Amino acid sequence: MKKILLGTTGLFGAVALFAGAAVAETPKVTVGGFIDFQAGIVDDDLDAAQRDYGFRNDTEVSIQVDGKSDAGLGYGAVIDLEADVTADSDGEGLNASRTYIFLDGTWGRFELGSNQGAAETMKVDASNIARATGGIDGAWTYFANPTGSAYITTPSLPLGHGSTLALGGETTDNSNKITYYSPRFSGFQFGVSYAPDSADRGQTLTRGDTTLGESGDNFDLALGYEGQWDDVGFGTSVTGQFGDSESSAVEDLGAWNIGAWLGYAGFSVAASYGDWDDSLFVSSVDGDYWTLGGAYDFGPFGASVTYLDSTIDGAGIENDFSNLVVGADYKAAPGLTPYAEVSFYEFDAAAGGLENDGTAVILGTQLAF
Repeated sequence: MKKILLGTTGLFGAVALFAGAAVAETPKVTVGGFIDFQAGIVDDDLDAAQRDYGFRNDTEVSIQVDGKSDAGLGYGAVIDLEADVTADSDGEGLNASRTYIFLDGTWGRFELGSNQGAAETMKVDASNIARATGGIDGAWTYFANPTGSAYITTPSLPLGHGSTLALGGETTDNSNKITYYSPRFSGFQFGVSYAPDSADRGQTLTRGDTTLGESGDNFDLALGYEGQWDDVGFGTSVTGQFGDSESSAVEDLGAWNIGAWLGYAGFSVAASYGDWDDSLFVSSVDGDYWTLGGAYDFGPFGASVTYLDSTIDGAGIENDFSNLVVGADYKAAPGLTPYAEVSFYEFDAAAGGLENDGTAVILGTQLAF
């Protein structure tokens, strides 16, 4: 650990030298964001005493600051503000979902603050090509009912997935961290992130090291490749998350994902496999998932089919989850995209009463600005 701290100190010393150079001009501030209205119709096994339909509204305002010094140091910040009339339903934060400073140059890019790590931003799975709300990593979770048992319901590694007892979440996805991305060399790129505590984000600084379900000294590692040969595009990545469990009752964090996508003439396919092993579970419990999908883009129209299958198994637990999502969208005008999506999900558990099968249909319109 001492070597890591010394290396970090040297990094900030070098950055201070660059930052001391005269600034060429005042940083530029850009404001953007989106507002997304959704109407959902749901039918599942756990919807007793519930309406079959509901409306949802999701709004975010993004502020980006960009500057460059005379010495060529790029710098700035990203602030993604939650602009809804309620708190964020994913648990990303009350005021903002991401706030971080960045520094970049020919040597790569550093991001400092509350943001996703390299394992999430660089991973490849079927949701990368999904249309509408995001397919297997989309908005179906806001309309479906959780079962009260543990499932992997989205194509993410443990810190990106959040609670397995609900329908995922992002309470640990944007923990306070330092991330480095290398430049691309012949299509290859490397990324690494470090977060002292999975629960610390924004101004929250617990320094606690004994909480069940939390992990410390968390590292994201990622290696990706992208290439283009005539009309054929290809991408792949291997990503991992590693950390120390804060409780001896469960195992350390150690999970990885491998995925690839291929595109040609508007068609694309993608697949992935993710292995959680026994990350933050008791030693006899393991989790894994795989994804598969296809998509087609034709001018302003796009459509996709994506599939996720996952298992948490061991210690008397055998929880299987599957989700098939079909989605389509249409760019009606600059920034204006109506869409439709239907999800067929199935929760199966060894223990009775913790299962749920259902269908969620979502009709929506997003305005990006």
